[in-house]
Amino acid sequence: MNGIQLHDLPESAQNIVRLIGIGKALRLIERLGGTTFPVAKGLTRMGQARYELLAEVIGMDASDTLTAEYGGETLYVPSCKAALRRVRDRAIHTRFDAMVKGGHSANGAVAELALEHKISDRRIWDILKVLPDSQDVQQTLF
Repeated sequence: MNGIQLHDLPESAQNIVRLIGIGKALRLIERLGGTTFPVAKGLTRMGQARYELLAEVIGMDASDTLTAEYGGETLYVPSCKAALRRVRDRAIHTRFDAMVKGGHSANGAVAELALEHKISDRRIWDILKVLPDSQDVQQTLF
């Protein structure tokens, strides 16, 4: 997802990003997020199968890096749902502002955003009421 920043992610995901980069970390999170993954050393058949699954998702170089760091351990891959929601919400704010400045009505922009993000228009309005980087503070525009 475009626009994600390191500070958006939980610490465990930040460590993964530092090791393999944001793009590969996001692919890992998308595919295995919310699960505990035993990072094998690749010494047994089962270990080789786990390594191959990891390599399929993030590539061999990144798999080698994770294996060197976590081999023989269990790695929890966080789902990062809250972080991804914050990124989505910032994108909704940015796109809404651009659409309204470009001549769309607020209602029309909200309807289009709801369809784009596959969420209700009511949820879009709720997102727009909260300032983009203030979810923790819950400041509202209205």
